[in-house]
Amino acid sequence: MRDAFGEIIAAQRLEVPPALLRFHAQPPERSQGVVTVEGGNLWARLLAGLAGFPPPMPRTRFRLDVAPQGRGHVWQRSFGKYQTRSRLRFDPRKGRAVERFGPVELELAASVQQGALVVTVEKARLFGLPLPRALCPQSASMEYETPEGHLGFDISASLPRIGLLVRYSGHIVLPELDVRR
Repeated sequence: MRDAFGEIIAAQRLEVPPALLRFHAQPPERSQGVVTVEGGNLWARLLAGLAGFPPPMPRTRFRLDVAPQGRGHVWQRSFGKYQTRSRLRFDPRKGRAVERFGPVELELAASVQQGALVVTVEKARLFGLPLPRALCPQSASMEYETPEGHLGFDISASLPRIGLLVRYSGHIVLPELDVRR
């Protein structure tokens, strides 16, 4: 079952590297890799912590568990001992992904730039209420294929007037393809 970004890739016929195409066409239940986490000022780290993101940390173990649920998937990210959980689904009416972190819901668009899948936050809601653009999180997030064939990522979120909330970058190792499929 394709995830939300797999649906966007298919609907828009985006040309993405093979590692991204494989991952989003049928996300593995568990992927592991490494990650580095950065954070902003004290207020930014507090807000990021309320959304479930870890504090800044040097290179550490990273695990991504993806499980189908309803019309979407639950993504659980483990940054060492810290865990962040979200629900991700595709909205076919808007052609966008919708990701929910607790009371925050983000509407995400995707495009391809220089071989990377670039994800931007288009709209945000807090407890179901739309946030004005001035309070909407900004994202500079991308996924790409590493030279080793891993799925690389560089995900960040910031808020106007507060700055960087969280940035995490690293890679996950994808399981080998089952050639019998």
